[in-house]
Order: sequence, then structure tokens, then C-alpha cells
Amino acid sequence: MKIKLRNKLAYACGDIYGGGAFMIFSLLFMNYLVLVEGLPIIATTIIIFAGRLWDAITDPIVGRISDKTRSRFGRRRIFFLMGIIPVFLSFVMLFYSFGMDDISAKIVYYIFAYMFFGTAFAIVMVPYNAILSDMTSDYNVRTSFTTYRMMFSGLASLLAAIIPSILIRAVGSPYIGPGQRPGYLLQGIIFGCIFALCWFFVFLGTKERKDVSPAEKISLKEWLDVFDNKAYRNFLGIFLSFQIAVDLVLAMFIFYIDIVVLQYQNYELVVGTLLVCMVLFMPIHGMIAEKKGKAFPLYIGLPIWIASTFAFVFIDSGTPILVLCIISGLIAIGSAAGNLSTWSMLTDIYDVDELRTAKRREGLYSGVTTFIRKFASGFAVLLMGFGFSTMGFDQNEYSILKAGLVDFDPVVFAQNDIVAGIRTMFVVIPAVLLSICLIFALKNKLNKRRFDAILRGIACLKAKGDIETLETEEIEDILLITGSKKERLWGRKI
Repeated sequence: MKIKLRNKLAYACGDIYGGGAFMIFSLLFMNYLVLVEGLPIIATTIIIFAGRLWDAITDPIVGRISDKTRSRFGRRRIFFLMGIIPVFLSFVMLFYSFGMDDISAKIVYYIFAYMFFGTAFAIVMVPYNAILSDMTSDYNVRTSFTTYRMMFSGLASLLAAIIPSILIRAVGSPYIGPGQRPGYLLQGIIFGCIFALCWFFVFLGTKERKDVSPAEKISLKEWLDVFDNKAYRNFLGIFLSFQIAVDLVLAMFIFYIDIVVLQYQNYELVVGTLLVCMVLFMPIHGMIAEKKGKAFPLYIGLPIWIASTFAFVFIDSGTPILVLCIISGLIAIGSAAGNLSTWSMLTDIYDVDELRTAKRREGLYSGVTTFIRKFASGFAVLLMGFGFSTMGFDQNEYSILKAGLVDFDPVVFAQNDIVAGIRTMFVVIPAVLLSICLIFALKNKLNKRRFDAILRGIACLKAKGDIETLETEEIEDILLITGSKKERLWGRKI
């Protein structure tokens, strides 16, 4: 298809939901369950983990179904229409319990609500992550599409980090607690409408390739076969370590600002600074990726984020807000680099798989990747919840403290185990995970030259059944990236 700016903008609208819903969920959902609905923190982490287990079923299945779907609207685009209503309903249900009072009933309800949310997310986001390779096979054009996508994601995340909390305090209560329920419901309705509507624009502005192979049967063996892809395994190392670091930082961020730094009133300003800087740095990283390769922004951004993380060791309630904003801006450099690199890398894996197997399985890879990411993050959040519990965190005591019902001395409070534990987790965990991400990024071998060799290899195998007519360097690049022998390419056996 001929690429126009409107196609990039329409495609990018999909991550208004991906980035915005993810931001609201990460920043507010656990806080809402614990401090507004009154659920034990262990119960909330179990709710999230149960939902991630459900994703083990929905994500790969939706991905494979989208590979097999044949309709007048294509394989992927039909799902954007199908998902509009579930996206709206599921998001509202995350923040409304229909007046339930019983704790056990709430736990069951929110497990169901989160599973419904995960299903709606899979219906649209799994095909969305797969469709870009159908729209263009150009290495740099894909990077450009992803840059627009991540900019829209960042802008949506910015609004999602600031507006909901304003609505929650304005319509509900300025104090964290059950009085904020009306505000949570209102933000759920407003953002649910926005997230649902964006998929209509994605549907209108995206196109798909028509030369797809016949649909094949779904099998467990095929799901597991993706891990035989050498390039995909290395990608997972980059992707998971980065995304889990982001998920945990966001899950802990409100607790860190509120409990460790005691600056909840500046929460929106700090988060807003981070997200604005992330959007500003996104096109810069996009240009770097087009010139130096998709992994190169990681070499710049991740060391800056790791170094900035250790600054949190020295931050306390007396730290000026300007310092917090500067550190957030530095972290944004790494966050922008990681988001751009990881999501743009994924689309190229589909072509490597086609060279190996003679199959186009974008949906399968998208579904498996989405599931693994959510499962790993859910397990990490579960461990975080146990960590909070072990440190002695009690949501009831915390609510009483925040409501000003007891005498409060910040100096004494800063010396307790909860503050020390959250500070340590907030510094050490992302530093370790981002270091792992950087190690895998340095092992990445798929650059533009080798990607072009992959495409020429596919063309040769389609036309002649072998790659013998390619240049020696191209053949070496193909074998390096696929980790296969020539005799095993295109689904053949030795």
C-alpha cells in the first residue's frame, strides 16, 4: 500500500488505548483496590496474577485466530470493530463494583472484571501488534510507524496519568479512600469511551496484504515452535526485561511518591514531566534508530536510566520538586528508547519466521508475546505484593495516616521498614532488569542490512526454492539471524 501520513496517524491511534489504559491500570488499579475498595494487598496481587493466567488462554488463541481469519475487512482489521464495545465495558468495570460490600464477593468480581479486560485487550491489541508487517516491509518505514505509535502512546499516557486523578479528587474526595469511588467511575466512563472510539479510526486508516497463505490448523506444537526462532528468543530477553522494569516502576511509583517522598500533591507534576519528556525524546530516538539500527537507542537510553535510578537513594521528603522532575526527565530518555526499540523490533521477527517456516504467523507471535509480557509482569507484581506484606504494609493503617486521624512525624515515619523497603525495591529492581535488557540488546544482530537480506532470502525461496543466487555475505547474514542451516530454511528438513 502507498504510505501516507494519515495511515501513520490512524495506526498510531491504537496505542491511545495501549498506552493510556496501561498507564491508568498500572498507576491506579492496585491503589483503587487496596485503598478505595479496601481489599488486602495480597488479594489485589492475586487478582492481577489470575488475570494474567487467563491471558495464557486468550492472547495466543486470539493471535492464531487472527492469522486464520479471512473476511472482507482482512485478517486483523475486523477485530478492531469487534473490540469497540468490549473495550468500553471492560474498562468501566475495572473501577465499579455495583455497590458490593462483601470482601470475598469483591475479590471474585474483580477477578472476573480483570479477565474481561484482558480479553477485550487481546481482541484489539494482539491483531494490532501484528498488522504493521502487512502494511509495509520497509525496515525504516516500520520504525517511522512505530515512532508515531509511541508518540501517541506517550501523549495518551500523559493525559491518563494526570486527568483521572484530577477527576477522582474533584468528583470524589481529595483524600484517598472510599469517598473517591464516584471519581473512579467517572474517569472509567470517560476514558472507556475514548479508548473504544480510537479503534474505529484504526480500522479506517489501516490496510492489509492480500497475498496471504491458506489458513492452517492451530496446534500446541505450533505455539511452542516460536521459541525455536533464535532472533525471537533474543528479542524476548530485551522485551521482557524492559517491560517488567516499566511495569514494576509504575506499580510502585504512587507508593514511592506518597510514602517515601511524602509529596503526593506533586504526583501529577512528576509523572507529567516524565511523560512529556518521553514524547519529546521519541522522535529523536526514531531518527537514531533509522540511521543506526533499532537496538541503538537502547545503548544510549538505558545507561542514563540506570544511573538516574540510583539518585532515588538520596531522595527524601525534603528534596525539592525540581530535582524530582529532572530525574524523571532523565528516566524518560531511557523509557522512550526502550518503548521505541522493543515494539519496532517485534515486527521484523515475523519476517525471520517466514524465512524459517514459509508461514506468516504474525498473530501467533503477537499473541504469545503479549501473553508472556503480561504473565511475567503479573508474577512480578505478585512478588511485589508479597514484599509489601512482608515489610508490614497495612492498607487500613495507611488510610488512617493519610486521613490525618493520628499524629504524624515525617522524620520518624521515614525510618520505618516500609519506607526503606520501598526505596530499595524502587532502586534495585529496575537497575537489575535494565542491565539485563542492555546485555540482550548488545547481543542483537538484526540490523537493516541483515533485515534486507532476510527479505531477499524470502523472495528467492518463493521464486526458486533456495538462496544460492544471493551474495555470500547475504547468505551468512541469513544463517546468522535464523540460526539455521540452508537446508532447513523454508520449513524444510535435512
